Amino acid sequence: MHSTPDLTPDFLRFGLLCNSLTLEKWQAETIKTLVNGGMQLHLVVVNDNQTDKTHFRDKIQHYNYSRLLFNFWSRFIFRPESKQGVDISTIIGNCIQIRCKTVAKGVFNIFDNQTIELIKQEKLDFLLRFGFNIIKGEILNCTTYGVWSFHHDDEEVIRGGPPAFWEVYKPIDTNGVILQKLTDSLDKGLILKKIHFRTIKHSYKANLNQAYFGSTFMPLSVCRDILNGNYCEAISTSQVKVIHPPDNTRMVKFILKMGYRRIQFHLKMLFRQEDWVTGIIHQSGASYINDSVQNISPKQIYWLPKPTSSCYTADPFVIDYQGDTLVFFELYDYATGKGVISMVKASENFQTFHEVLSSENHFSFPFVLEHKQSLYCIPESFESNGIQLYQYDNQLNKLIFVRTLLDGIQAIDPVLFEYDGLWWLLITLKDQPSVHLYAYYANNPFGQFLPHANNPVKSSIFDARSAGKPFTFNGKLIRPAQDCGKDYGMAVILNEITQLTSTSFKEIPFQTLKPGPEWPFHDGLHTFNSNLDYTVIDAKRFTFTWSGFKNQLLSKLKIRR
Repeated sequence: MHSTPDLTPDFLRFGLLCNSLTLEKWQAETIKTLVNGGMQLHLVVVNDNQTDKTHFRDKIQHYNYSRLLFNFWSRFIFRPESKQGVDISTIIGNCIQIRCKTVAKGVFNIFDNQTIELIKQEKLDFLLRFGFNIIKGEILNCTTYGVWSFHHDDEEVIRGGPPAFWEVYKPIDTNGVILQKLTDSLDKGLILKKIHFRTIKHSYKANLNQAYFGSTFMPLSVCRDILNGNYCEAISTSQVKVIHPPDNTRMVKFILKMGYRRIQFHLKMLFRQEDWVTGIIHQSGASYINDSVQNISPKQIYWLPKPTSSCYTADPFVIDYQGDTLVFFELYDYATGKGVISMVKASENFQTFHEVLSSENHFSFPFVLEHKQSLYCIPESFESNGIQLYQYDNQLNKLIFVRTLLDGIQAIDPVLFEYDGLWWLLITLKDQPSVHLYAYYANNPFGQFLPHANNPVKSSIFDARSAGKPFTFNGKLIRPAQDCGKDYGMAVILNEITQLTSTSFKEIPFQTLKPGPEWPFHDGLHTFNSNLDYTVIDAKRFTFTWSGFKNQLLSKLKIRR
C-alpha cells in the first residue's frame, strides 16, 4: 500500500505592489521578515505612471495653502527612522519584475488587463501593497488571498491619515494598526490582523516609529495562520468619518502641544514615581473572581510594610510548601535602581522579610511552582539575557541557581504551566514589554523549549503581558494579563484560553479586576495570584521620592552609577 504524500505547502508565494525599488525602511523590514520567515517573494510590480508635470504657475495657483505648514514640515523637517529610504534590490534578488501603468477613475487606480493576466499566471497567494495609492478592480482578485495593505490606526477610531498622527494630536490612549485585505469599498477592507500600542503622546516621531516597526511581523503572522489552518477575515463595521491631514491652525496647535507635552513628560519622570504595595487577603481567589477585587474593603487586606520610603513591593506569588504558606515578591529600591526577590511566611504572620535572591542584576516577577516536592522559581531578569530556573532552599531561605531554560532572550514576566500534556512558557520581550506575547513549549517543565509556530501569539497593549500564574476556574483555563492601555499596570484582565496548541493560540476576555476606589493605592493593579487560603495582589499609586528623582535625573544625564 502506498501512503498519500502530504501536499500541504510550508510557504506562501507573494508579490509586491510598489512605486519604485526604494521603499521606506519599515516596508523593507516587513519584506525581510516575510522572506526570513520562509515565504517566497516571486513578483514585483512597479508603478510606471508618469509623475505630474503641472506647470509651476498652475501649481502655485491651485496649491492647497490650508495645509502649507503640514506639507512643509513633513517634507523638510520630519525625519523618522522608519521612513528612511532603502533600496530593496538585494532583497528581491532575481524575482520577476513588471512595470505597469494604471488608469485613474476618480480616486481609484485601475490596472490594465495585460498586467492582470501576467500576475494571474504567477499563481501568487497574495500581493502586498506598498504603492499605487488607492486601487480597485480585478487586481484585488488576482491572487488566492487578495491584496494586503496596512492602516496604521485602529479603523474603529481613526480612518484617513496621516498614519498614527491623530492619536498623538487628540490625544488617544492607544494606537491601533490593522493589516487588511482590500476590497472595492474605500476604507472598508477585511481585517486580517489588528494590534494595539500605547500612544507615545509627547512625540509623533516616536509614535510613528513604534507603529511602523512594531507592525512589520503582521503579514508573516497571517501567512503562518494560513499555513496552520487558522486564517480568518473580519468585516469592519466602523462608521467613523475619514479625516485628512491637519490644516495650518491645527499644525500650530500640534507644535505647541508637542512642546508642552515633552516638558510635561520629563517633569513627570522626575517628580512622579510609581509606588506599589503588596496586599495579602486571607481568602481564596475564587470569590474575588465572582465578585471583583475592587469591592474588597481595604480593611480586609494586609498591606506589606515598606522597609524604607524609597522602596516598594510588587509582583507577589503565593504557594504552599512544607506545611507553610510563602509569598514571594519583588522588593524594589529607588536608591539602588534595582529589585531583589524577597519572601514572607504565614508562620511568621507575614512580618519578616527574607531576601532570597539578589545580584547586580534587577529581579522581579518571581513566578513559583512546586514540582516533584521541590519548590522552583523563575524570576524576571532581562538583564541576564536569559530565563533562569532557581530552586528554593528551605534551610537557607535562598533561591539557588539550577539552569538556564532559554538563553539569549530578554524575557519579561515569564509564567510556566502544564496544559494538554505539554509545559507552556509565556513571556513578553524587553523591547515591547507590554505588547507582544510569545509562547514556548516542552515535554517537561525544565526541558528543551520550542517556539510556538506563530510567535508572537498575541499583540495587544490591553492584555498581552502576564499578570500572574494561569489557573483553572470552573473548567476554564484562565490567564491573568495586564491592561497597560492608558498606563502601565492599570488593571488585571482575566482571559480564558480557548485554544492552545503548537500552531494556534486563542483567548477571550473573562473578567477585569481593578483596584478599589477607597484603597490607599488605587491607581493600578497588575498582579493576581491565589491558593486555597490566600489571594495576593499588588496596587499602585504615584508619589515622589528623592531617590527616584535622583535616579531619573542621573539616567537623563546619562550618568551611570
